[in-house]
Amino acid sequence: MAEEKGILVCGELQENGMTTVTLELLGISRKLADELGEELGIIFLGSALKSTSFPEAIAFGADKVYVIDNPLLKDYQTDSYVGVMDKVCRKLKPSILLFGQTSLGRDLAPRLAFRLQTRLVMDCVELKIDPKVKLLICTKPIYGGNAMARYISQAKPQIATVRSKAMAPAERDSSRKGEVIT
Repeated sequence: MAEEKGILVCGELQENGMTTVTLELLGISRKLADELGEELGIIFLGSALKSTSFPEAIAFGADKVYVIDNPLLKDYQTDSYVGVMDKVCRKLKPSILLFGQTSLGRDLAPRLAFRLQTRLVMDCVELKIDPKVKLLICTKPIYGGNAMARYISQAKPQIATVRSKAMAPAERDSSRKGEVIT
């Protein structure tokens, strides 16, 4: 992929709105996007999605909210979700793509990375931008948590899954403006 720009978060919803890990992803992604001077987008996939979550995603830091609402996406099925995310990534060309380390993220992220012919770092507990090369540095525990490893990939999009409760959740700012794209 060429001309990658921006950060895209794969958001997850529950009965009362966005999941905790989605709010944490928005928090760290907002910081990374500001550091890079790029936009932050979030994508929600599913069927009969509650539209009240979309303005909330903007209030929690997203510049754009992408919504793919289709009855075929009602229940998570790997092939359907990978196909949709593949098309979305090829169209939007994000430089960084983040998932929660959830059952969805653990299943979808590796398959999508393979389709996009890029690298993936799973179970990250820290994300930051290398100031010299403007690439994502992913830190994850190794050896049963006895050591931490840092990974940088030059292949784009850079894809990572983030462990729940490893990042601070985003702070709500109701004055933020953004765009919802269905």
